[in-house]
Amino acid sequence: MRFLIDRERPVAVLRGDDSERVVTWPDAPLPSRASTARLVPAPDAVWVVYEAYVPDSASLVWSTAVRIGVDGSAVGVDIGRMSVIGADSEGIWASPAPWPAPEPYPGSDDVEPPASFDSEDLPVESWEDFQKDEDDWRRDVLSRHRNRRLHGVYTLSQLAELGDEDEGEHSYGWFASAPGDDPAEPATRLAPPPAPGPSAPVELVRFGRDGRVDPLTVDRTVAEVAQDGSRTVFTFFPTNPVGTLDPETDSIGYSYPQSRISVDLTGGVPAALAVGDHEAAALPMDDEECWDDDTAGEAAEPGARDRVDLATVSGIDWAPARLGGEDIDAAVRDVVEQLEWLARPNTVWTRRDDRIHRVESPYRELAVRASGDWPETLVTVEFRHREYADALYRRRYRIFDPAGRPIDREYLTVYLEEDIATGHHPAARDGVIEFPDE
Repeated sequence: MRFLIDRERPVAVLRGDDSERVVTWPDAPLPSRASTARLVPAPDAVWVVYEAYVPDSASLVWSTAVRIGVDGSAVGVDIGRMSVIGADSEGIWASPAPWPAPEPYPGSDDVEPPASFDSEDLPVESWEDFQKDEDDWRRDVLSRHRNRRLHGVYTLSQLAELGDEDEGEHSYGWFASAPGDDPAEPATRLAPPPAPGPSAPVELVRFGRDGRVDPLTVDRTVAEVAQDGSRTVFTFFPTNPVGTLDPETDSIGYSYPQSRISVDLTGGVPAALAVGDHEAAALPMDDEECWDDDTAGEAAEPGARDRVDLATVSGIDWAPARLGGEDIDAAVRDVVEQLEWLARPNTVWTRRDDRIHRVESPYRELAVRASGDWPETLVTVEFRHREYADALYRRRYRIFDPAGRPIDREYLTVYLEEDIATGHHPAARDGVIEFPDE
């Protein structure tokens, strides 16, 4: 049996040697936000798992799933704020925490920025005055080191000013130093990380094909569940991540050893499972199965023989989401406010005077507007940018997916700034740089 499953719509074609059946599930549960789909195989079915990122959530994901059986049945399950980690012949397994976290060690805490960094009491400098001051400082640094063999790191603009006067080898960065001016080695270095303790216990849940829900507490963090014949295989982390100190770079890297046990669950799911009660086999660290594979379960690109005519098939589109007016307004407002934030002054620290500055935004003539009715709502942003071009930039964002659920746009300004800085956009036409709609 060959399963052909649409990536976007709730439809699949089950194709045998001499038969073909279309299966749809337009009313199956979906996460409340736009989701991505992936496939999880089972012995006699394929589960289509829909996962949505949930902002400000400890689990970060909301999952639902649909089981497509070889008999053409389709059963939906609302999994909630858990990640799917596998399936067997009886159901689909989910975990609230499929990965262990490194243990803290002295000196590993993030450094908090000074309170004045977030202060709005600092005066706002004009973009032009700030850039002039920066250029003067750079010229002063270069004049003091000119005609000496320089090393260290430089900005592209500094290298351009050096021209052919310096034949030293350089890498790119923000600061320059001459021989003898290197910063002193830090008085303290990172201590070796502590030996890892056992990974945390976790309560897994198996959502059965018949609606039964079976919890299972395992005394170690479980990464994956699969079926091998009549037995269920649990891949788990015996310990928390193992930290290794690199004395040359004074940095710590982590590895995630995994082991497997095989358990007979034909009599039902017990309340608890201790991995030490079963013979465990350690997985080699270079085993590809040890690591998350984003492409796992994805079908190859369909060929001509996989084309399916769905023109006469009903139920191939999702039922509209049930969103109230407040939910719709909140989703639109979230995107508008993110984009309007681009016009606020930037707060930066500079090495030249070891001070914090508030500087006018590099975005000029910023305009943000929403248009269209749900679910076809678009938010359009237009602006000019002081650093990269005098052209008018324009980009449109869809706020909802075709079913009317909000699309995750949490980092849209980060992606926008990356596209501008790297030039990943069309060339200007008639003075306008028009990004593809998102």
